[in-house]
Amino acid sequence: MNFSTLESSYLAYAHYNFENTSLELARCQWPNYDDQHYLRCCKWSPDGTCLLTIVRGAGMHVFELPTDIYTGDTMLTSRPVNPLNPAVSVPESGLIYDYCWYPGMNSANPATCCWAASGHEGPIHLWDAFTGDLRCTYRGYNNVDELEAAISVTFSADGQNIFCGYKKNVKIFSTGRPGREYVEYPTQYPASCLVASLAQPGVVAIGTWKNTIELVSQSDGSFRHLCKLTGHKGGITTMAFSLDGTRLYSGARKDNEIICWDLRVPGRPLFCLTRQCNTNQKISIDLSRDGKWLVSGGTDGKVQVWDVSQNVAPTVHMELPLHNDCCNGVSLHPYRPVLATASGQHHTLDPLHHTRNVMSYENALVMWWVGQQQEDPDLLATIIKAASNT
Repeated sequence: MNFSTLESSYLAYAHYNFENTSLELARCQWPNYDDQHYLRCCKWSPDGTCLLTIVRGAGMHVFELPTDIYTGDTMLTSRPVNPLNPAVSVPESGLIYDYCWYPGMNSANPATCCWAASGHEGPIHLWDAFTGDLRCTYRGYNNVDELEAAISVTFSADGQNIFCGYKKNVKIFSTGRPGREYVEYPTQYPASCLVASLAQPGVVAIGTWKNTIELVSQSDGSFRHLCKLTGHKGGITTMAFSLDGTRLYSGARKDNEIICWDLRVPGRPLFCLTRQCNTNQKISIDLSRDGKWLVSGGTDGKVQVWDVSQNVAPTVHMELPLHNDCCNGVSLHPYRPVLATASGQHHTLDPLHHTRNVMSYENALVMWWVGQQQEDPDLLATIIKAASNT
């Protein structure tokens, strides 16, 4: 993989401009297979050079950011849409539950370029982002010494540990020591979602299938319960810490509310936001690095954008109808005004005719420009000239 980055870009936040309509930059489309190969969210790498997505039944795929998007403050509206082709593909068999990038990933150092993934009836795998090779595995076992699959997975903020959610506990592996050595933190319900705080190393939020969120502090192999948050109607599927660690945003399955928790006064929501989420499927949220913009997908195919920089409940800043099917994944680029989205969902069979209740699906990975836009002067001159000749 050829990663060319500008080191100075890491020092600044992306200048998102959610005043204009989004401009499509690149797209990859999967066929409408009978066995439903829909996407399961998408995630930008920490250094912003590539995008990772999971396709149900069709493995894991890494896509590079088009080279012309690395620089420039504006984008011409006449820019053609790039076809996206995977730089690395891993034909992982079975259903993949969760995945995450190594937080110290830097394309200039190939050793850091990897991601972890957990799947059905298997251990946690660590995959090489350059070659697609399997580097190592982390194996969790239940109380009868049977290999158990992790439901959720995330790295600690410093990348030293991997937190894995299971049905009865959270297991913590040392990243540098693959195998079956781990410590456990018992949970009352299956840990369906995990996220680590960047501002407070060792603090991890554990979301469960029973609609509860528990904050714990982990250091030196010991755990300390901090608080428990309740308020969602369904099991927790997505969470995001603010950069300063004072807020936690959470969403749940079949729950139209995104709750913002003020962790300085835990237990009481700061405000709630509304989106369309009428499915058990994960509909992800993402927060910009500067903490200003919160974005969420929806089962209606729309991406909603809120300015959450204040301490009051914001109204929807912009609603972007980007997809014709469920938009299950959103990911804001770390230093460029680019939004990645993933679409697709499971469509049930008609029990009488054994056919899907829809005729077309949109299983797509798309990159959108959400920064400043500029009309192409040459194209504009051509349009004016053609209009004058008619």
